[in-house]
Amino acid sequence: MMCVAWLLMSNMADRVLLSVLGVGVSLYALRVEVRRENDPQYRAVCDFSDRFSCSKALCSPYGKGFGIVRLLVGKDHFLNQRNCTVGILFYLSQIVLAFLPNQVLCSYILYYTSVIAGFGCVYLAFILFFVLRDICIVCIGTYVINAVLIYLNYNLYLSKHPGP
Repeated sequence: MMCVAWLLMSNMADRVLLSVLGVGVSLYALRVEVRRENDPQYRAVCDFSDRFSCSKALCSPYGKGFGIVRLLVGKDHFLNQRNCTVGILFYLSQIVLAFLPNQVLCSYILYYTSVIAGFGCVYLAFILFFVLRDICIVCIGTYVINAVLIYLNYNLYLSKHPGP
């Protein structure tokens, strides 16, 4: 019982639970994108209006390869993957890394990959609000999850690499 209480109050449990939530949100985003591609009339639960629509953002040119990969290698290139697919892989890697034995090395990887994801979120948030002029609750949900993961991974990093 004591072990369960510790796990629920630990940084590791928080990171794993947030990552599982991130996988869930990313899977929902994937579902919305695929359904919208197959049926242009499909209206997702998160589509409230023209300016408050997750499918507008997710199915935009920025929803694959962050809108950048298509410019570099083409729209149909295999590297031009959906952002939600990248998100699923990111969150799954966060889960796997949480359970690996070398926590010193993993703390580096967890922290720096979450910072990179954070930069991606800032970029995509700018695109969402200022280019697409949209509010996407699915997108904002991933931004919040990633921000909290940066905080948790930074705390883990500091605990494994104390300052001078």
